[in-house]
Amino acid sequence: MRSQVIHIGIFDQIVSGGGVRLFTTKLLEEFSRLAGEKWRFHLMWPLFDSSNNFLPQPVLPHTTFERISVDPVARVHNKVIPQLYRLSSKGNYDRKATGTAGARLVKYENAAREHEQGNLRSGEGHGLRWLDERISNYDLIFFPYPYLTLPRKHEWQPAKPAVITLHDLAHEQTDAWGEMTEPLRKEVSRWTQISKLVLFSSEYIKGEAQKIYSLPEERAKRIYLAPSEENDADENPGDALNRFGLNKDYILTLGWAAKHKRVETIIEGFALFKKKSNKDIVLVIAGPRTEELVSEGKFGLEVGRDLFALGYVRDEDIPALYQNSSLIVTASISEAGLNAMIFDAMKYERAIVCSNIPQFIERLGTDDSLALTFDPYSPPSLAEALCKHFDNLERAQLRIARAKKFIASRPLSEVGKDYLEAFESVL
Repeated sequence: MRSQVIHIGIFDQIVSGGGVRLFTTKLLEEFSRLAGEKWRFHLMWPLFDSSNNFLPQPVLPHTTFERISVDPVARVHNKVIPQLYRLSSKGNYDRKATGTAGARLVKYENAAREHEQGNLRSGEGHGLRWLDERISNYDLIFFPYPYLTLPRKHEWQPAKPAVITLHDLAHEQTDAWGEMTEPLRKEVSRWTQISKLVLFSSEYIKGEAQKIYSLPEERAKRIYLAPSEENDADENPGDALNRFGLNKDYILTLGWAAKHKRVETIIEGFALFKKKSNKDIVLVIAGPRTEELVSEGKFGLEVGRDLFALGYVRDEDIPALYQNSSLIVTASISEAGLNAMIFDAMKYERAIVCSNIPQFIERLGTDDSLALTFDPYSPPSLAEALCKHFDNLERAQLRIARAKKFIASRPLSEVGKDYLEAFESVL
């Protein structure tokens, strides 16, 4: 018989460096607020996310934390690395220093990353074996990002009910994962078989996944997402903009450099727009590895004048980039539902131009009332949408106002409640 208090283990050994990580942390904050005497949560994370950034320990009520540690070397790293980051935040270490101390520190961190990723991404299931040693402590295990976790050479069965989030179908609909695409397809299919419940944030993605994986309705649930209600606006956004060298009006796109994000459509579409319009505006591309997509003179755009590629930006700089943008653009062809860029654009009261994929249209509609849409494979389609936006800024303000009401109608606290109800339904 289950105890009165429900203990949820949250296990994520990869931790996406993008919107998934940010959503997990915001959702966990809601869980902790809703916990009362009924729920307790235990988050299990590695040292670094998929973009090689250090993951700090969340400190929340009713929530405990543990580093995934699969061997003696990892246990040493798990003690030393957080201490070094604490010292660094106090000014006792400088990772950018050219001296011997700084170089040694960077070398040690790189070694820790390589060791951790070698263990957890090896396909041997080391992380799950570590989880099995403590799985009896939980009533249910939630896998926010289950990818690259299952062992490839033998079957793994969870000893407690497992709930996963299936974010999108990029691995099925594109080759965005390169040589890992086929193994990932097999792994996701396996997850849909061994999980008690699979959570989706789009009715379209849910339906497609049910067809692909023969997933019955009773083990599939759609929960629409929402942005955080907290006001995390940057009080001094100029500091970040000065560091990035941004002193003009700009269009912003944010996200990692994956094929299904279609950043190339945005660059070429923006170039076409610049030829049609006399608008003095630049394009800013931000996110891990996005700097690799930009080259001097591409489509007639000059880097540093027409086009800025910021690469990875810190979480604390993201609000400033949104607050000061003229427009947000996303050209993704595969998402879980409305992505973080759309939510954040609405939250910061910025206009949005997005791809017309089914999971976006599902909630935004096709009447241009909340956002302008375009064909993500067609740069001319994007150029036309950009012209439509800038040719009628009064109408753009009406879209912004409607979008603000749209996201206010479903707060993140409701998403948290829906997730907890879903967890309880499988116990």
